[in-house]
Amino acid sequence: MVNLIPTVIKKLWEKWNLRFFILFSLSLQTILILCAPFRKRTPNIWIVFIVWTSYLLADWAANFAVGLISNRQGNNPGFDYARDLLAFWAPFLLLHLGGPDTITAFALEDNTLWLRHFLGLIFQVIATVYVFGESLPINKLWLPTCLLFLAGIIKYAERTRGLYGASLDNFKEAMVKKPDPGPNYAKLMEEYSSKKRLNFQLTLNSQQNAAKNTGPRLT
Repeated sequence: MVNLIPTVIKKLWEKWNLRFFILFSLSLQTILILCAPFRKRTPNIWIVFIVWTSYLLADWAANFAVGLISNRQGNNPGFDYARDLLAFWAPFLLLHLGGPDTITAFALEDNTLWLRHFLGLIFQVIATVYVFGESLPINKLWLPTCLLFLAGIIKYAERTRGLYGASLDNFKEAMVKKPDPGPNYAKLMEEYSSKKRLNFQLTLNSQQNAAKNTGPRLT
């Protein structure tokens, strides 16, 4: 049987795949932080292409890295990877899935994918909890891992909520409000006329009562 992939490349991949994807995900986040604000300010097609490519690859790289961590945590992590360090990297990648604040969606149509991000949030939280549970009870980094896990959930949920609020249906409802017909002048004039007639009758009755009370008296 012919081995298409040499053994040296396989060993190199097994040793460096997780390190590569973590650094790759971090590099994509850095590119989005630095270059995303310029996508609407510059006509340079290369900057837009770099931002677009980084936006598409960011979620994929983080998801793939979490899958590698889950696979290594389920098996023997070996000498190069400690279980507590693997458990720390999983919520770190969950924070990457939340994305930087400079870009939530590349286009308005991407906001309609909020349900997919919501399902991704659920599955990634389950995977992170699994990785963290496999590292117990000897995890020396459990406190920073829990704090980073909480921050990752908040960041990813914030992104999903932002996509949901900016989706086409919700955006239309937020922008297009119910028409305001203005004041009902007919009703106002009717109320004014009724109040005016009522005030006139009250004034006339009070004058008649005053005239009766102050009239001549016989002794």
